[in-house]
Amino acid sequence: MNILVINCGSSSLGFKVYQADGDGKSRVIAAGKARNVATQTKAAPTIEWVIGGTEGNKSCALDSHRAATGEVLSLLQEHKVEIDAVGHRFVHGGELFKSTTRIDTAALETLRECLPLAPIHNPNSFSAIEVCLERLPEAAQFAVFDTAFHSSMPIAAREYAIPRDVAEKYGLRKYGFHGLSYQFVSRKAAELLGKPLDEVKLIMCHLGTGGSSVCAFAGGHSVATSMGFSPLAGLVMSTRCGDIDAEAVLELLRKGYTVDEVETMLNNRSGLLGLSGYSSNLAEVIEAAESGNEECRLAYEVYADRLKFYLGAYTWLLNGADAVVFTDDIGIKSWKLREKVCSNVDILGIRLDVDANRNSTSGDGKNIATPDSRTSVLAVATDEESVIYSEVRNLLTRV
Repeated sequence: MNILVINCGSSSLGFKVYQADGDGKSRVIAAGKARNVATQTKAAPTIEWVIGGTEGNKSCALDSHRAATGEVLSLLQEHKVEIDAVGHRFVHGGELFKSTTRIDTAALETLRECLPLAPIHNPNSFSAIEVCLERLPEAAQFAVFDTAFHSSMPIAAREYAIPRDVAEKYGLRKYGFHGLSYQFVSRKAAELLGKPLDEVKLIMCHLGTGGSSVCAFAGGHSVATSMGFSPLAGLVMSTRCGDIDAEAVLELLRKGYTVDEVETMLNNRSGLLGLSGYSSNLAEVIEAAESGNEECRLAYEVYADRLKFYLGAYTWLLNGADAVVFTDDIGIKSWKLREKVCSNVDILGIRLDVDANRNSTSGDGKNIATPDSRTSVLAVATDEESVIYSEVRNLLTRV
């Protein structure tokens, strides 16, 4: 049995094909990622892959996740990779979905109701589902939800201080995201630290080329996270503003902007892109900043400052952490950002090994803190696809 996993981000689409045997074992026979999908950056949109041990990549028009999904399916077809089931990452299930769900006609319509909850994520995943239903009509399809991981957050961490009747009527509370990544990374970090999962305290930073968030983890579950009702809140991101005073949004509406215009501004024209006026890509912003671009320098400073704010807050919340864990593309590759946010914080028990940090860009999980640091610092490659695969495989074996 071959199970295709499709992982739609806001500006990327990752995929893996797992070949499962009857004994519960599996191996990855195809994997790849479409980058710079429907986003504004200096880099061209590309797809890179490894199929059957052969590597390849190509530049192609990726103006939507629908187009990226079509390119991936065509690529697999060209290499004669047959698909029996598909698992889709779906960011926001709201109150309607709290566990992995097989997609039938009724589920598809309910998923459609969730599209406004994460306007630059859920529609991407939904379009990928539609393409797969059309081109792989015999394959079983499943939706796996990021929000499920944070469902155990303490009520005090997830509630907003607004009238309870309004909050309950419209489901206005903190849901949290990047749950599939945090599920994998928390288990990997506990393993690396040699501690049981329910005894380890972690501050995990999922820093992606699209979205980014931080999660405080203790007692085997999420304690707090920076994203909220939607993936818009929290850290400064590539095109998303992160935390903003609600009154600022109301002021824009008073000035004549429509709801749709404000939504587009905060989701697609803000963050690094809005601050720098140059690029949504942090590496490009840092490079330009180092070359004297003042707008890019400011964008980098604001990005790092917001991340340091959450690192400090969650260190306090957990009363110290066993490790600060960086993951996803920026978290793994940007040693400059790690150095910037983890320097001069000795009082918090963190001492970064500068050389080890600069040589760590693979996500192998080696501790890049000094031996006398009370808190470990890890850069761990995430694997959301393996979590999705496990969810799908478990449901298929129950049938």
